[in-house]
Amino acid sequence: MSRIVGVAGLYCAGKSLAAEILRNAGYEEIDVDALGHQAREVKAWEILEAFGTNDRRELGRIVFGDKRELRRLEGIVHPWMINEVRRRVENLKQDGKSVVVNAALLFPMGLYRLCDKVLWITATLPLRFIRARRRDSVSLHGFLQRVLSQRELYPQKVSKNVDISRVANNGNRRGFERRILDLL
Repeated sequence: MSRIVGVAGLYCAGKSLAAEILRNAGYEEIDVDALGHQAREVKAWEILEAFGTNDRRELGRIVFGDKRELRRLEGIVHPWMINEVRRRVENLKQDGKSVVVNAALLFPMGLYRLCDKVLWITATLPLRFIRARRRDSVSLHGFLQRVLSQRELYPQKVSKNVDISRVANNGNRRGFERRILDLL
């Protein structure tokens, strides 16, 4: 029997590691961040018309400094991404495969509705900062900006009809893996 598991969490909490653990357990991954890159290609003309550029860095400067511009970009790419996730989930379910939907925006995009279970990955703020410095060479200021920009990602605002489990990723990988697999 196929199962759909969503993985969400804040910046540098360990979403990708959780998705990797599930892949190793036989789940097929749908990486919604990667779909975002595809959506920018598929919707390149609309993005160019709306913003005057398709350059990723330039687009980032435009949208991450202005919530209205970010919402406008999301209005172009999110519908395509949501439909693509739905299509892939259905195809994998028909093949009897279990799926992990790895998405920072799982809740804002409504993708949690496709899931039988959601794992909300957490980690302490200092540990997340250490990971961010190591992985992205981000400054404390840049880290705090990202943290503050993610306030709408929390699962508290969603329907009670979704099974959400918080999974702490503050220690060793083996313990984290065991907690995830025990929940499933």
